[in-house]
Amino acid sequence: MALASQEIDGAVEPLRRACRACLERATPPDWSEPVGIRWALTELGARSPVVPQLTARLRATAADDTPGRPSAHFAETINDLTDHAQVILYSQFWRVDAGSTYGISGTGLDWELDWTAPWEHLVEESRTWSLLEASEAPASDNIFVAPTWVDRTDLYPER
Repeated sequence: MALASQEIDGAVEPLRRACRACLERATPPDWSEPVGIRWALTELGARSPVVPQLTARLRATAADDTPGRPSAHFAETINDLTDHAQVILYSQFWRVDAGSTYGISGTGLDWELDWTAPWEHLVEESRTWSLLEASEAPASDNIFVAPTWVDRTDLYPER
């Protein structure tokens, strides 16, 4: 992540190798190493995350500096992502007050996906858990949710 923050373009190939190593080791994609690698590749322009139209539009309705989508639209975001075969890994909640952003506790739900399951099962299981989380999530005009998700191509790049 530091390499991407410093905009070091020469980091792309080493990051791709690190990503392949995570896949070969079967490192769960929601662990910090693969999440950081995907983020860095995206920041360096070497990865294009799949962002369905509604999910992108919900982000655009919030100010550019808000960390995600309005929590009132959390269930819509979940359904849009999973309707487009995205697996939601986890979500973070943020409060924006007087120009400052604060991380806040989510619902306390702790769930883990079985990464040996078929992709379609992972999509639906992440939908189920995320919708449960959405039903318990704090809702307010100044609460935002930032889901982290992956596309099948992130885990199976040859497909």
